[in-house]
Formats: sequence, C-alpha cells, structure tokens
Amino acid sequence: MDIPVSGGIATYRGKQYPIAFTGEDWIALRADGGPEFPDAIDAGESRFEPGHYRPWVKVPRSSIEKMLYRKVTGFLSGHAVSLVSRFHDGQIGVTYIGPPAVADELGLDGDQYMGWTGHYKPEDFDSIEIEEMPYA
Repeated sequence: MDIPVSGGIATYRGKQYPIAFTGEDWIALRADGGPEFPDAIDAGESRFEPGHYRPWVKVPRSSIEKMLYRKVTGFLSGHAVSLVSRFHDGQIGVTYIGPPAVADELGLDGDQYMGWTGHYKPEDFDSIEIEEMPYA
C-alpha cells in the first residue's frame, strides 16, 4: 500500500514529483536523474535516515508546470495525525500536536511543547484524508 505523505509536489513534463528542496531559480525533485530530465542542472542524493539516501534532480523553475502542497492526515483510533515521511522499511512517520493523554494512548514520543512523533505501518491507519492547495 503506497500511502502519500505531506509535502510540496511539482509537475514536471506531465508527471508529479515530491519537492526535495528549492533555490531561487531551480527546484530539486525527489527522483533519479536520467533522460526524462533533459534540462537537469544537477543530480545527487541526500541522507534521509541513517544509512539510507534518496536521490534528487535539480531542474529550472521555468520547467515546472505546476506546484501544490499536499496535506495528508491519517486517523489512528479516531485521532488525527499528520503523515510527514515514508521510511525505507515502509513505515510512515507522523507528527501530532494535541493533548498529552492522546499522545500517550497512541504511543508517541515527545512533549506538549514541541509536539509528538511516531512511526506506523500503513495498515495501522483507520483512514487517510488528502487535501491539496497551491504551493506558497
């Protein structure tokens, strides 16, 4: 099951890619480089978690057709959490801001001042909601 996570999305040559990071005149897309990126400025990898790297390819901003922000909310035992990352083992990283009792119930790490985080298997979510809005 491929569950989306929150973040920026750019459409390049008709295909959507997660945005890895940006500069003034370019956008790094979370993708392998190759012939499907004829105007690539640079390509490389960035560390995502210990021992694991993800590829990126920089393209000119002018080659991006559309950008949007995708907000993904998952529900665990009826409580809303933000889905923020996908790990190499398939687990989904979440963040939660709310009452400490709920965080304890969900087994999250953190505190009421900085928020809580945790990892869950895709099948742990009761449901998923996706909201897309213009990228600022």
